[in-house]
Amino acid sequence: MKSDANKPRNKRSGAGLGAFPEMDNQQFLQWVDLLEQRTGMRLPDNRRSFLVTNLGIRMRELGYDSFQEYYALLHSGLGGHIEWDKLVHYLTVHETRFLRHEDSTALICEKYLPRYKWDIKEEPVTIHIWSVGCSTGEEPYSIAMAVDNHLQQLGCEFYLGIIASDISRSAIAVGRAGIYSKKQVKNIEPDWLKKYFEKLPDARFRVVPELRQRVCFNQLNVMDMEKTPIGAMDIIVCQNLLIYFDRARREQIVNNFVEHLTPGGLLVLGVGELVNWSHPKLERLSYANTLAFRHK
Repeated sequence: MKSDANKPRNKRSGAGLGAFPEMDNQQFLQWVDLLEQRTGMRLPDNRRSFLVTNLGIRMRELGYDSFQEYYALLHSGLGGHIEWDKLVHYLTVHETRFLRHEDSTALICEKYLPRYKWDIKEEPVTIHIWSVGCSTGEEPYSIAMAVDNHLQQLGCEFYLGIIASDISRSAIAVGRAGIYSKKQVKNIEPDWLKKYFEKLPDARFRVVPELRQRVCFNQLNVMDMEKTPIGAMDIIVCQNLLIYFDRARREQIVNNFVEHLTPGGLLVLGVGELVNWSHPKLERLSYANTLAFRHK
């Protein structure tokens, strides 16, 4: 017998055209607690409209007009787990763009990578990078382009591997495909666009296979890092993610990052996301518009 866990219920005539249902305080707290339990993110009171809107969008797609019935669906065994995996894409923010953090990529090239050919002690140069909270892939591909371009200019042999992780399977599916609109690639300089993208017949752009194969996308909840076999990383980049957690969880997450850094490795965080934090294994790096640390 097929499960009916994802069947529309209470579907109204013209569902999807009217206003979203009202959410009372008790319901809001119920949803906030669920999101925190499953992702570690704590939604503040001033984000109620965000929650109502994004829940409402998904509920309309399924034909639900009751927060409580939809909440019950998410607790209905396997069907609930499958639906939660889809909903989390709506409830996590995916604002991103190519070359959004140019100072961070410049820091990686100037403070970690060899500056000149004679700085290289052994070839191939091997770089392992982890982009945490990668969303739809713009950040890891931006880093990949910058590092690849830098090392190619040095004329050295190198291996570059990037792990790109996000809690949303829908987001990483976009990143894995590596296909973006003309608007999305508008900030990429023409030389890089020509070098790292191929134009498709529908006027979209796809990351070239040579670069796409360097980036491995994986679904990951940062609160469950101990369950994921992430090895030693030379560079860990986590920007615009920690702001969704309270201070204690931010420190817990970043302390876990430190354990995955190689000696001399680089940790890059979002500016202002972890103020007045330090770690005995790290030293702060000074670079404009960045928050970065080097493993001692």
